[in-house]
Amino acid sequence: MNFGMIRYLLGRILLILSALLLPALIIGLAFREPFRILLGFIVAIAFCAGLGFLMARNKPQNEDFYAREGLVLVALAWIMVSVIGAIPFVLSGSVPSVVDALFESTSGFTTTGASVLNIVPGFLPKSLMFWRNFTMFIGGMGFLFFIISLQPAIGSRGIFIMRAESPGPGSGKLESRVSKTIYILYAIYISLILIVAVLLRIGKVGWFDSFLLAFGVAGTGGFDILPQSIGAYDSQFVRMVVAIAMAVFGMSFNLIYLLVIGKFKQFFKSEELRWYLSIMVVAVLLVGITVFPLYTNIKTLFQDVFFTTSSMMTTTGYSTVDFHKWPTFAHVILLFVMFSGGMTGSTASGLKIARIMHFGKSIKQELRRMLSPERALPIVIEGKQINDRTQRGSTFYLITYLSVFLIILGLISLDTQNFASAFNATIATLNNVGHGSDLLGPAMPYSEMSVASKLLMCISMLMGRLEIYPVLLLLFPATWRKT
Repeated sequence: MNFGMIRYLLGRILLILSALLLPALIIGLAFREPFRILLGFIVAIAFCAGLGFLMARNKPQNEDFYAREGLVLVALAWIMVSVIGAIPFVLSGSVPSVVDALFESTSGFTTTGASVLNIVPGFLPKSLMFWRNFTMFIGGMGFLFFIISLQPAIGSRGIFIMRAESPGPGSGKLESRVSKTIYILYAIYISLILIVAVLLRIGKVGWFDSFLLAFGVAGTGGFDILPQSIGAYDSQFVRMVVAIAMAVFGMSFNLIYLLVIGKFKQFFKSEELRWYLSIMVVAVLLVGITVFPLYTNIKTLFQDVFFTTSSMMTTTGYSTVDFHKWPTFAHVILLFVMFSGGMTGSTASGLKIARIMHFGKSIKQELRRMLSPERALPIVIEGKQINDRTQRGSTFYLITYLSVFLIILGLISLDTQNFASAFNATIATLNNVGHGSDLLGPAMPYSEMSVASKLLMCISMLMGRLEIYPVLLLLFPATWRKT
């Protein structure tokens, strides 16, 4: 383990975080907020800048950086920024406790969208509102990408950070240089956010709210800024913009890049894209048929069903309708798409469509093998044969995911009134879907849960964002051995 390099890069991350805190401070100054609110950002910026400078001042002579260092760096960085991101909430006095502030910060950076706050008009000052949603913008694409582009010493080895930072079965590069790939991804990411914000403004949403919602959609995090979520905006245009935007951000940014440069054939050739769209379309049809008796207007039915399906599948969690009133079968379909999640290389969480493809084809392969034991039946995805190592990795990830899910479910159940509340809290945090996960019934408010449960859910959110293994590796003794 190259501790020197990890220390150096963590320092660089702190310096970047200090710069990312500045916009919220500027907004606080612009709205002339009380000094106590501004102090939280000033302290956080000073702490990040000072500690970051000390940690990154001396560059280590040994610059070896490989997969183990990448996984550990990613896990430690997410824990570190979640803790520091809570400082403005704590010092402002706007959040009840330190643990609640940590919960809110972790939920933002992991793009979960679960909240301990009572969402009422004016529940937070403008600067904290901005910071709360801006954390989803930072966490959506992954601020560690900055490190790859700003740190030439890592060079091509930055792919180890990129793979740990981009959840999914695999991470593809758009260009031969990793840093150039990062610039392209961020250009697409920021451009899409601006497009969403402008469209929302056209829909008569104020500029401030437009950007807050755009951050939530882009990070597929879904922090509510109004009590009725997106349903508070009585505009079909706004709802459809958000619904379509969520579906777009659930797609691979590699594919969006192909679309931008006009390589339409390669874009539509993607097998994962076809699965993603097919699952979404089938889910919309099934849920639509199920809830049809509840509606008198087909257009309203389609909008509500498409919005809810897009929100659940991309693990965003925004809502326009009380889907608790929908039939149980609709909940089952939404639960399936929530577990499926978005595409590899997107900002959405969940198991990922690539793994769903893999699991489906593995089942088909096994059935065919039972009929023809002597036949060689390879699994082919995106035109490439899947090797045994990849198959084993996907299988073990599913086993690990289910094991972690059951452990967290069991522990949280000690602090909840019924199974539904425990299940909702577990899937909300481990799948990073936030408040929109209460498919088994209204969820128990996170604010009423114990300190231990809130801390456990913070860990669950980090595991969900990083796909479990980086966090588990921190507990593995062999991880910390020097090489």
